[in-house]
Amino acid sequence: MEEIQEPTVSGNPSYWTSVSIAGVIFGIVVFVISLISSYATINSEPSGSFLNPTQLIGTVGCLIGAFAGMLAAWHYAKEYDAVIKLGKGALIGFLTGAVIAVVNVLLSQIWSLVDPDMLQKVIDSTIANYEAMDLPDEQKQQMIDITAQSLRSANSLWRQLLMGIPLYGLLNLITGMIGAKVFGKKEEQF
Repeated sequence: MEEIQEPTVSGNPSYWTSVSIAGVIFGIVVFVISLISSYATINSEPSGSFLNPTQLIGTVGCLIGAFAGMLAAWHYAKEYDAVIKLGKGALIGFLTGAVIAVVNVLLSQIWSLVDPDMLQKVIDSTIANYEAMDLPDEQKQQMIDITAQSLRSANSLWRQLLMGIPLYGLLNLITGMIGAKVFGKKEEQF
């Protein structure tokens, strides 16, 4: 039986399988972490502090998502025993980041059908935390207004994509280059 080969461009195997696998896996992971962060915010008592552990969960999710580019480069190098130059590693990483953003946004939109009140609950919990702060009333109200408006507008599909693709794309561009350097087969020197 003959093995089926992926389409190639100028003799190199396609990287789309590696990009898709890493992007979907990390997209799901980032979505689950953001869901945990949202429900942790909803269920936390207002502390009145600017930073709290529930906010750090989202940051950790973003950092975990940044390693998808490295995973995609590793998979590509392992699967095809291919030479990966830094530019190709950057491309693989950026595309993987774009897939993460798309998967995360799609899952978030689906989740909004499961729990349509989640966003309002996050806003209410954030406002309660601001109200517990020891700040002048005018400053509190300004923070509340800005946060409520930004959380509502950040929930739109296009805004999530416009923010997510560059964020995850750039982070994974860097880790894709690192993965290309670490895992890519070295070019033969003649």
